[in-house]
Amino acid sequence: MDALDVIVHPEEIEAWFQPIVGAAPFKVEGYEIQSHFRGEPLKPFFQEDDVPIEYQLEVMGHVVRQAFQKVPSDAQAFILIRCRPAWLFENGGEDFLHVLRTVDSSFPKERMYVTLTDVQVDDFDRLGRIVAYYQNSGLKVALDRAEATSLERVFSMSPDMLIVDLSSMIEKKTVSASYPHLLQTMEHLCDQLGAPLLYKNISHLGQLRYAWQHGGRYYMGNLLGEASPEWVMTCPGMEVLIHEVPMFYKYDREQMNRLFQLEQDWTVRFNEDCQSLKPEQDLDQWLLTLARKMEPEFIRFYITDANGFQQSSNVSKKSGEWKLYSFYKGYNWSFRPYFIRTTVAMERRHSGYLSERYVDFSSSEQTRTFSMPLSNGMFLFADISADYLYQERLSE
Repeated sequence: MDALDVIVHPEEIEAWFQPIVGAAPFKVEGYEIQSHFRGEPLKPFFQEDDVPIEYQLEVMGHVVRQAFQKVPSDAQAFILIRCRPAWLFENGGEDFLHVLRTVDSSFPKERMYVTLTDVQVDDFDRLGRIVAYYQNSGLKVALDRAEATSLERVFSMSPDMLIVDLSSMIEKKTVSASYPHLLQTMEHLCDQLGAPLLYKNISHLGQLRYAWQHGGRYYMGNLLGEASPEWVMTCPGMEVLIHEVPMFYKYDREQMNRLFQLEQDWTVRFNEDCQSLKPEQDLDQWLLTLARKMEPEFIRFYITDANGFQQSSNVSKKSGEWKLYSFYKGYNWSFRPYFIRTTVAMERRHSGYLSERYVDFSSSEQTRTFSMPLSNGMFLFADISADYLYQERLSE
């Protein structure tokens, strides 16, 4: 694309709108403004460092003005307007702010999101001050590709919306074990910031399911609705959500019921042995006997006291045999976030407790842990085999 051609022929620039569907109303709640020149996306023009920033701002001003001429006067949607951080460094952010001020003043500023892309800049402190200036002026700021931004920068910027790009997720079955944890981190960040989470580039149902499972309030992508030069009130994504979300919910509810049932079944199965443990019994030998009774679901057992100190060796299955590993005996596990929650839950329920899914640090495989209170005031922890979770479809 010839940059000079774009600058000389602004009449051939078109503002397009990509619809953003809301998770709660199943309706179009927002739009991202995109731009085309002679049918081709203008994104390369705006990303090209050889194009002077003043030219980029001039063209962006044309795009924004044209876009808001198409926005209905009674529109209730929010608008995302993409912005390079370099643009904000021009005249302390005033130059890009001038672009936004050319918009019809009847559109509420609090529904305009300045979407920052690629915030890996050298002078981040200065960028943060300009972002705060924009927010204090009534505008909202969204952070694009938040999953690729350091947590420190996300918190220091305090954006009003986080945007996560799902384009790297090709198929659900090929997602790495770390991917769900990355999305959980984004979900947690949004909770801490009080900001909604938008998932973009959703092109298939596997991505939509992940977005729904991991706190997505807004969804955008070709599966839901392609960009159009016209302002549209409906899009295919509305019907997709109406059809698919109840199925997502039903499946996850069934999975949750299976986990609760498994927790109850294992409580009954472990209860007799756990309540019959005598104070004078050797914990390691007792665990070895228990482990042989409880296979094949479990791969590791150990016992701690109420303060988190491990009182037994690890009893682990290696090469088909149960063996004792005394290395962790005496370790204190109370620093782990799960420990207090798990032990209190067992004490309050007087039953076993099945943990959330996590990645085991020694095997790097996904697992869960089943825990039981013992008659001597201690607690039994039993790590579940990754093979068993996979076979029972409990690792999703």
